[in-house]
Amino acid sequence: MTQLPRSIDVAIVGGGFAGMATAWWLARQGVTDLIVLEREAELGRYASGRSAGLGRQIAEDELLTGLTVTGAAHLRTHFPQVWRETGGILTFDSIDDARHYAARAQRMGVTTSRIDRDEVLQHWPQLEHVDILAVLHVPSDGIIDIQALLAAYADGIRVIRETVVERIIATEPGATLLTSRGTFVARVVVDASGAWAGRTTGDAVLASFKRHVYVLEAAAPTDAPFLWHLGQSELYVRAIDDRILISPCDATHTEPGDQHPDDDGEALMRSRVKSSPLADTPIARAWACQRTFPPVGPFVMKLERDQKRPWLVWAAGLGGHGATASAAVGEIVAGHVKLALGR
Repeated sequence: MTQLPRSIDVAIVGGGFAGMATAWWLARQGVTDLIVLEREAELGRYASGRSAGLGRQIAEDELLTGLTVTGAAHLRTHFPQVWRETGGILTFDSIDDARHYAARAQRMGVTTSRIDRDEVLQHWPQLEHVDILAVLHVPSDGIIDIQALLAAYADGIRVIRETVVERIIATEPGATLLTSRGTFVARVVVDASGAWAGRTTGDAVLASFKRHVYVLEAAAPTDAPFLWHLGQSELYVRAIDDRILISPCDATHTEPGDQHPDDDGEALMRSRVKSSPLADTPIARAWACQRTFPPVGPFVMKLERDQKRPWLVWAAGLGGHGATASAAVGEIVAGHVKLALGR
């Protein structure tokens, strides 16, 4: 059994994209007295490892788009083996929304072009029923190999798996972590535990939402860009293993750890494609992943040092786009950790 240290400089709670990217940046910058604690036997079990791998750069707001654009640039530079540049197609049922996204892309320095509906259907004829009024093509978008990226972040990092952090208590200096394997002290703790963030420190818990993903027994178009429809009937599709991966972009409130696909998710997916040949296509695989947000108010992620507890750094409330944004998130959080260490 892997032994915990008696004390350490940095303990990162959570082996998903936020935690592993933070560990990778810290190690790269010379902070090596660190460990990652992961509750499961595999990294990214509930969210990161179940991502659909869409490297979409233009997101819903300025803050998140800054992270996804920077994160994508880091992936292309540091981990070219995990990024396949397929291009991405964003479709809209609102011309105004398309204008806002195009303007955001221009401000962020991401090249886009307008294409028409017929060009979209050359790639994705199965989506002829979708209400498409405007289209943006993003040539530099891509597909991310999720497992390869998690493995790349973890290379050379001490990860202690199957270890549940039950409670974190402030002590001098730093904090004491009570875990399922024992107790130890860390000068700095990073809470990157996804849907569980805040529970071990007595803070307000995050809201966890389940999103379904399906692989359909339908032939996928060859070398097609992924397509993400940003409208009332939101969905995304991509090719995977010569089949079609699809998500209805649902968000059902659930408890942390719930990753079981349910009938409501399938019903929503079928409704999104009800006038399409995909409506009756058998499902080859189905799963659900978790997305976490603050419980109330607008979407505000926490990538910061706690104001009242200088030993605590947050990497929480990231919502979606974790794979694309992860390298940027890790860089920011690592900077806060170094400040907490006095470096």
